Amino acid sequence: MAISLGSGSISALKLGSTAVTKAYLGSTQVFPVASGVASATISTGGFIKFSGGTYATVQRSTSGSGSGATFNIVLDGNTGAATSVSSITAAGSGYAVGDTITLDYTAIADSREITYTVLTVASIS
Repeated sequence: MAISLGSGSISALKLGSTAVTKAYLGSTQVFPVASGVASATISTGGFIKFSGGTYATVQRSTSGSGSGATFNIVLDGNTGAATSVSSITAAGSGYAVGDTITLDYTAIADSREITYTVLTVASIS
């Protein structure tokens, strides 16, 4: 049986008694409605042979279908690992909570990157 929400939205979805965290129609995520990145956590700090500081990044790849998010990431000068997301410079679109985003540092040559930094989307806007 089809149910029309009109211009409404679904805030929770269950299949029987099991909560549904993501739903797809073909390859398009339809629940929750994906959007821009509002916050993200570092799930893999990576290792970059470069001096510490804050560096601009772009998406290299993602586990979902989002695109366009850019971030400023703080690198530790001693370990070369990413320690925090200092800012989200563009939220992008099409992301969902739990998506992972592998980053590419735009100001650092690829030859210096040993392992990539990976973020996990914590919330969307």
